[in-house]
Amino acid sequence: MNGWEILQHTGRLHRAVLRDAAPCLDRHGLFRMAPFVLAKVQARETPSAMAAALGLPLPTLSHILRRLEEQGWVFRQPDPADLRRFRFSLTASGERALRAARECLSAAMERYVARLDPRERDELLHLLSRMLEEDEGAGNHERTPAR
Repeated sequence: MNGWEILQHTGRLHRAVLRDAAPCLDRHGLFRMAPFVLAKVQARETPSAMAAALGLPLPTLSHILRRLEEQGWVFRQPDPADLRRFRFSLTASGERALRAARECLSAAMERYVARLDPRERDELLHLLSRMLEEDEGAGNHERTPAR
């Protein structure tokens, strides 16, 4: 299997998990990108770092952050290091929403990993981690969003 085929399979798996998790996410009022942005907010990333890591244009991320603010899941505050910028934090209800999102996505993913025995699951996690470790160590996972 070549790199293109692996990319196609991982993309299909990602889309399938999101599709399967959609009803659960909907029950919690979570839209498709909410779990991923909430996780970045929890990690205390700047908006520009969030946008880069998620492959989103900054205006799109700004719109998502506004939606999350309107839902009471995040709040913005001036960045003490640069008052022209804002930092975002999760509210208590945002923490609950992120927990619910992780449960929804984990349950959806379980449908697929259940097909593997425990040794295969461990090996899959090890291989995926190994594939990403050099990029993550160098910060290369935060690429510039496509325009």
